[in-house]
Amino acid sequence: MPKKSTLGISMIMRDEVENLPKSLSPVMALVDDAVVLDTGSRDGGKSLARSYGARVFDMPWKGDFSLARNQALASARTDYVLWLDADNHISPENVARIREALPARGEEPVVLMATEKVLPQGDRLWQKRVFPKMPGVFFRGVIHEQLCHPEWMAVKLTDAEISHWGYADPVLAKKKGERNLKLLLSAPGTLNGDFYHLYQTGKTLLNLRKFEDAKDFLARAARCQTANLSLWSHAVILLSEAHKALGAQSASLRVLEALVDARPDYGPGRYRLGKALYALGKDLPAAAELDKALALGLSDPGWGAPSEKLSFHCASLLGKILSENGREEEAEKAYRKALELFPANPEPRVALAELAMVTGKPRLAENYLTEALELAPLHRKARHLYREINGGQK
Repeated sequence: MPKKSTLGISMIMRDEVENLPKSLSPVMALVDDAVVLDTGSRDGGKSLARSYGARVFDMPWKGDFSLARNQALASARTDYVLWLDADNHISPENVARIREALPARGEEPVVLMATEKVLPQGDRLWQKRVFPKMPGVFFRGVIHEQLCHPEWMAVKLTDAEISHWGYADPVLAKKKGERNLKLLLSAPGTLNGDFYHLYQTGKTLLNLRKFEDAKDFLARAARCQTANLSLWSHAVILLSEAHKALGAQSASLRVLEALVDARPDYGPGRYRLGKALYALGKDLPAAAELDKALALGLSDPGWGAPSEKLSFHCASLLGKILSENGREEEAEKAYRKALELFPANPEPRVALAELAMVTGKPRLAENYLTEALELAPLHRKARHLYREINGGQK
């Protein structure tokens, strides 16, 4: 019977003593080895990692994430390596999913993809997280490093999920963004006009609210040819956001129209175009785009499009537009879709109650409002509408 492949953890860190109990500690009993490469901690993180059983190595920080990741990888002893950051968590169930997907020793090596869930937003994106330790498999890029491997090596999706909370704190997120921007601006890939680096630089600038510079980098990324349609589409969407932030609504619209022309079956593009049309007062064309977006679906794990959240907002906006234009029956259908997507949110119920009042169904409206107030007792609009139906009561 073929022997099972071994699985180890590879982590780089610096001053992560507060995160290690949530990231490294829970996984130590589930893997065959753990390598932690420290790049200059002063907070006791190295001692804590050793106490969990990890093998800890030191390397001075040289402003290059892939250099550090490859150094950690060089010390790995297992057949396969799962890379984690100190602000990542993977549950025992998800480690089991990864182990189940590993080939046995002697079988063709594979790269396994897992879903990263970004907290608290809930965005989800695919990442290459598990790979064989062998020549030709390494990381490249000083920042937002990417895993490189031979083209013949299969890449397989798994059901495993890894949570990432490192950008949840706005102050820390800004600090990390400024650090990332400094590395990106001096990276050879950015200087040479590589799509991925232009995209990451533009995205970082947009997050830092440096809209003019973000627009320039994202426009360059959008003009690049790349096989990664997900990231290219996201670059175009972010370019439209940069135009919008600069007050150039028409330019934002043109960018999105070009995206839909290039990818007519791309739901997130249709959704953004619908929003842009509505902002310009073009209600019915906006409704048509939003309806198409819902039909196509709004998922794109290639860049982390939060499908359920986008679908909820899309259905809610569609209902609003249809209601404002006297198309109550279609609006009700859209609001019911929003309610189905997010049953714990009171807003669809309040909207449905308003529609019921308009169409002369006060008891139905009262039922919706009662449910909404059970979810949010202080909801001002729901309370106002309830009093209106019941002659000032509640």
